[in-house]
Amino acid sequence: MFGYVKAHNPELKVRESDYYRAFYCGLCRTMKSRCGFSSTLTLSYDIVFLALVRTAITGARGNIKRMRCPMHPVRGRLALTLVDSDILDYCAGVAALLTEGKLEDDMLDERGVRRLRARLLLPAARRVSKRAGCGDDLRDTVRRYLSELNDTENSRPESVDACADIFGGLLGEIFAYGLPCERSRRIAYEIGRGAGRFIYVADAANDAAEDAAAGRYNPVLSVWHDHFDGVMFDDHAKDATMTALQLDLSVAATAVELIDTQNGAPPEALSIIKNIIYLGMPAAAKAALSGKAKNKRWRQKQIS
Repeated sequence: MFGYVKAHNPELKVRESDYYRAFYCGLCRTMKSRCGFSSTLTLSYDIVFLALVRTAITGARGNIKRMRCPMHPVRGRLALTLVDSDILDYCAGVAALLTEGKLEDDMLDERGVRRLRARLLLPAARRVSKRAGCGDDLRDTVRRYLSELNDTENSRPESVDACADIFGGLLGEIFAYGLPCERSRRIAYEIGRGAGRFIYVADAANDAAEDAAAGRYNPVLSVWHDHFDGVMFDDHAKDATMTALQLDLSVAATAVELIDTQNGAPPEALSIIKNIIYLGMPAAAKAALSGKAKNKRWRQKQIS
């Protein structure tokens, strides 16, 4: 995924920050054991958000303890394991599927170094995805949506919604897949759909300058090309895009408020989800629109 879905750390309570960090480390350990060490290089807080949402909706509970970590060999790290739940396994598989899909997309659309990189990494990504053991129906769903998205982008519509709807639908399906009841699936779908639309539009806005220089299609640029100076959008385009992003977040926020708080889930999970939607994602959108998120590595940096 893209790295726009992170908590606003200054507003997290100490126990929430510890839980968030432990969730990240627990998912990292799961990815390593299930998919191999190389899969952990694709871990982002976007996947942690998926795991948090499914944890809050299902009421899954976990244990946190200090475990050995090759990146922190002296003190180790606090890591979370969920009790009687396959949520972390599922999220590890989703990360593998999305990485494979992204590299396949790059093989079709990119040129030069990016295409060469995709060609070199794709065989390993396919092995990781196969090892993850995701169901064929989920794999087919991911491929169907990504193929539709690729076809739509190739048609170069002068619309943001056409592509954002597809990516939102993909994440909606991923968030809802396999949940035990219709109400849970509907809530998860709406959270995923809102987040997916947000991610797609924010990423397009952030990539506008790079895409313009390379002559690549960019849905935000196709709408606001008259308000773009080659480096960033003017205030009118920024305000309009930010309004659209806030509407997408409102869809996710409405669904989050429907999560049952009496289902036994740790309260930290729901608090972190709300922090991400109400504070973290708007901050990421502002950074993307202001050009402060050009170096995407800041979005992948683990909370220290």
